[in-house]
Amino acid sequence: MHRCGFYLFIILTFLLLTSCIGTLWTGASLIYDRHNVYKKVYDYQLALQANQALFADRLLKQEGCYLDLAVFKGDILLAGHLPNRKLRHLAEARLRTLEGYREIFLQVAVYSAPANDLTDAWLTTKIRSQILADAEIDPNDFKIVTVDNIVYVMGDVRPNQAARVLNLAKNTQGVMRVVKLMRYLNLSEAPAG
Repeated sequence: MHRCGFYLFIILTFLLLTSCIGTLWTGASLIYDRHNVYKKVYDYQLALQANQALFADRLLKQEGCYLDLAVFKGDILLAGHLPNRKLRHLAEARLRTLEGYREIFLQVAVYSAPANDLTDAWLTTKIRSQILADAEIDPNDFKIVTVDNIVYVMGDVRPNQAARVLNLAKNTQGVMRVVKLMRYLNLSEAPAG
């Protein structure tokens, strides 16, 4: 009986310590890299404003409409499909009323169909897990969004990492197409002296 209690104590201690380490790690990263946190908060605020602008009424929520909004590093991606061009122009006009974005990527097709949420989420999960497993790729530099089996890759990235991510996405079963929405960073050494 005492042996079970001892093992239970060890397991609980281990679980508590691992949760504390996660909290310490998060706190340390907040202090060390506060600029990244500010960017994420700004993206979140921009996404809220974009959602409010797009869905102020039910026009873009009617049957046959499917829109997925993503904001990453100040860029706004609106992907999906709408039943007619009038609604597509309305969505674009509403997004253009926003301020503070870097660029808007409007990837909205004109047709009416139900959403592929589960398939899209599964594709995104498969690609993200491959990115996380690759030690050569910084997963924080990329945002992966999948809509209607089309994968959108966003980020400010180094060319070698971008090539690896694009290759992973293209070779993932079920992906129809991969769309690059990235800015490439070229690192160069400053002249000495």
